[in-house]
Amino acid sequence: MRLDKAIDLYLGDLARQGKSKRTLHTYSFRLMPLCGPREVAEPGDVRDLTTDDLRTYLDTWRDAAPGTRYHAWAVLSGFFKWAYRAELIDFNPIGRIEPPKRVAPEDLDVVTLSGSDVRRMFDACETWGELLCLSTLAYLGPRRGAVSQLRWGDVDLERGTIKFQEKGGKPIRKPIPSEFLALLKAAKLSGKVGADPADYVVPMQRKQTHGRDRDDRVISRYVKTLGARAGVKATPHSLRAAFAVQFLETHPGELDALQRLLGHRKPETTQIYLRRLDNEKAMERVRDLSWGVRFGTSAVEAPSGFEPL
Repeated sequence: MRLDKAIDLYLGDLARQGKSKRTLHTYSFRLMPLCGPREVAEPGDVRDLTTDDLRTYLDTWRDAAPGTRYHAWAVLSGFFKWAYRAELIDFNPIGRIEPPKRVAPEDLDVVTLSGSDVRRMFDACETWGELLCLSTLAYLGPRRGAVSQLRWGDVDLERGTIKFQEKGGKPIRKPIPSEFLALLKAAKLSGKVGADPADYVVPMQRKQTHGRDRDDRVISRYVKTLGARAGVKATPHSLRAAFAVQFLETHPGELDALQRLLGHRKPETTQIYLRRLDNEKAMERVRDLSWGVRFGTSAVEAPSGFEPL
């Protein structure tokens, strides 16, 4: 079977499994270069690809970040495992290629936000759209894709619950914190947000088309705008992490509840947030380290420009 046809069939299977349009686009972006330039010749048979061919292709990602290198390998691995099970190939050519080293999630240099950072972002809100976007992320910690697809029909103001379509299309119904519930009610009373159940909770900056999903980068743009105005480097994921830390500080040890709120399948994923919090608290103990030195006194002349405590 021609390689491009095999890739199309694989993407079709992923779509039937509920993979998002963005995931399908990313997989296509990773796989289609294997077919070679369209203007040169038709793609060859999927059976013709060798392990060396795949090594050569993976080498094009050698200067990328560790996560990107691993993802490129993982996409190829998923495709060729599928092709082998579908009997399109006689052996799996990527089976002899070791996966690139991944950085442990807790060791990633991620953007982090303090409680004061989040409050500064709230103070910087100028529109209902900005306030609803920030509040949804900060009070409940959903992923940006879930926030982008959230509609007023998913919000039950009477019962105080909200339903998100999380990763993999899995629905999660969450209780709404009291402060956030009051904000949502105020937004509805203002008459400046969508009145139709099909309207997005976080509004578009231009007229929306009902019945169609939208790109979740609209949430990132809201957060980036707010962060720039507040002087804070922020992303939707950093607000998700800030929610997790705030929850654990308010409810110490309640990892099971946090796991459910974040929609994690494995408790080990939720533990990452606890380890980061514990690491930060442990390192704070260095602040009272003393060598008995007193800068700015007659005993020690302070360096030029030094401001004594």
